[in-house]
Amino acid sequence: MEAKNVRDRPGHFLFWGGGILVALLPYLLLFVKPEWRASWILDPGRFADNLAIAMRHVLIGATLGGWLWFLINRVNPTSTLRSWWKTPNPFNWVWFVLSLTIYSIHNILVLMNLPLGTGEFFSAAAGRILTALIVLSLIWIGARIASLSAPRKLRMLPWVIPALIPGFLGADALAIIFWKNSLRFVINKIDEDGPIDIARQLAAGGIHHSPAVVITAFLIFGAVLCGLCYASFRLSKKTFPKMGYKPAFILFTLGLTWGGIAAEKASGFAWKSRKALRMEHNSYEIHLTPIKPEPGVVSYRATWKQPVRPDISTHATSQPDIFFFMLESVRADAISERHAPFLTKFRDQECQQVGKTWAGSNATHLSWFSVFNGQLPPFWGDAMETIRDGKDLPASPFIEILKKSNFNLEARTICDLSYLGMGSTNFGSPHELGVLKSAPNGSDFENLPYAERERQNLEETMEALRNAPSSGNFHLLAYDTPHFDYSWHDSFTPPYSDYEPSGGFHAYPTHEDIERVRRRYFNAIAWTDHEISRFVDFLKEEGRYDDAIIIVTGDHGEEFQENGSWFHCSSVEPEQTAVPLMIKWPKGTEAPDQISASHLDVLPSLLDHLGYPESTFSSLPGHSLLKTRDEEATQINITSYCGIMGIAMAWHRGDYTATFRWENPWATQLPDTISLDDITGSDGSLNLENPEQWDLALKKHFPDAAERYFSKFEKK
Repeated sequence: MEAKNVRDRPGHFLFWGGGILVALLPYLLLFVKPEWRASWILDPGRFADNLAIAMRHVLIGATLGGWLWFLINRVNPTSTLRSWWKTPNPFNWVWFVLSLTIYSIHNILVLMNLPLGTGEFFSAAAGRILTALIVLSLIWIGARIASLSAPRKLRMLPWVIPALIPGFLGADALAIIFWKNSLRFVINKIDEDGPIDIARQLAAGGIHHSPAVVITAFLIFGAVLCGLCYASFRLSKKTFPKMGYKPAFILFTLGLTWGGIAAEKASGFAWKSRKALRMEHNSYEIHLTPIKPEPGVVSYRATWKQPVRPDISTHATSQPDIFFFMLESVRADAISERHAPFLTKFRDQECQQVGKTWAGSNATHLSWFSVFNGQLPPFWGDAMETIRDGKDLPASPFIEILKKSNFNLEARTICDLSYLGMGSTNFGSPHELGVLKSAPNGSDFENLPYAERERQNLEETMEALRNAPSSGNFHLLAYDTPHFDYSWHDSFTPPYSDYEPSGGFHAYPTHEDIERVRRRYFNAIAWTDHEISRFVDFLKEEGRYDDAIIIVTGDHGEEFQENGSWFHCSSVEPEQTAVPLMIKWPKGTEAPDQISASHLDVLPSLLDHLGYPESTFSSLPGHSLLKTRDEEATQINITSYCGIMGIAMAWHRGDYTATFRWENPWATQLPDTISLDDITGSDGSLNLENPEQWDLALKKHFPDAAERYFSKFEKK
């Protein structure tokens, strides 16, 4: 029996659609029972990757369902495939050329961000164009095979996947231009904290549109792409009606193309620098040959020290007031006399003197975790696993020590603390504060402008203090106005009048474009400076200032194209990880000058001041800033938001920085193998000859790091 005689019968629709449902069943079950996770479904935080796997399974399921229907009806599918294999197929050359062009531009944009020589650049570009040719051809052939097994009325459905390719690649290229992050990375993070909540994700990203608007826009965009794909097919047929391809010839050609890719890869080892080979390989996810360079200049087997909660069974010996200001996106060099006069004077005259100061990470939730838990940022992932499992989570040690010592605990923020578990991982689940104010999605408070929320929080804090005990009060105030798109209160007169009015940005900005955005950012910082100044004046009027601990820090920095990116969450460069860290101790506290400090040092310093013995905090990765040190400590930043360069960790000590990478850097779990990417000093990279020299240099310039952060750190 021929396929055309059984095609389009009701059973054909049932089998073809059933194949799709069977392929999707493991993913659908996750919405019912999250613990029923199939082995091939990746962990939360890999939503885009799971989506790609699901799309592949859909094509396979639909194809197998259709062919199974043919077999049941005694249709030999091999005859259909044999005919397809030898017969010229219609070729949508318009779509193919457009997709290949966008794919090639996309890959070349990545290469343009790498410090390659001219020959290295053009060689890598040729290899990536050939890779794009093969990938697009395989996608096209896969869609064609799926359509051959489909009912006639549904034959266009498999072509939806190829139709979306140009749009996805174009959007991904824009993400790389603006943010040095891929669209895949952005989509991956949608389910990082568990159930998908689009409204919360949009609010956290500063996108002031409802989920319905955004989803509708995406659906319209997808429909337009499908329409354009269909139109391109008609145009291809009209312009070159006899143009077609035989799959046998195409696969033979792709084999030759693959040989070209392998030759480019293999020959590169003879003349390209080792760093160029590493950067080329590490900057892309799709590789079609097993030929690859070493991941770094030297690799290590690493066992990370597991978190140990401080033993705080005893009470603090003192109860000072503690006021903590967490400033969103404020980088260290943003505190200057022109737009932050109060904080500049406060830092220089009232606070402990510290040289370079670092965030735990380049992302808000990871840095908050470092501050309040005193642990490396990736252990946030373990805390989130507890929350996803529906278990209670104790408050962070920072909060626990204050609660056990009978402090009044109040925290006021202007964001939704359910985002990425920021409330639970720091304040407990359920929370252990007397007052915890945030802006849940859809609340009246969320509908207010950022600056008005901040003003209300400050007024409420001052009112609470008027009626509070004379000491033993902890108040956290989080300021988000320095987050893009950088805002301030309508009643406030900013120091700069010539600023970017919309907070917009450009793909290829001029120096003046950048400066206008920076001035808007500085205006937002000026507003924050004004509010903190007002609060300190209040403390002095109330007689609370002298004996209080006041901590002011940024959660991470903000980049303005210094390394080719806007914002944060795309690298561990200093622009995104160097933050102010100001601590004013109670009058009479001996606080020695420090060469450097980080978020990890806040908790041990607080424990030290409250009278806990050094054994209480000696197991933490940070140090007490109240102790005099004979030499500078290594400071560390770790992130799962490492952009297209893939650098997941940086060590800082003196004038030297060591950067590291590992597989799956977007995952929050810590790896057991890490690779040193580079060590740079004031004169740039050390450019050493072999792994042994790099290993010796790492130990020389960062002598304390391995012991502080690892229980095992061995060169492979």
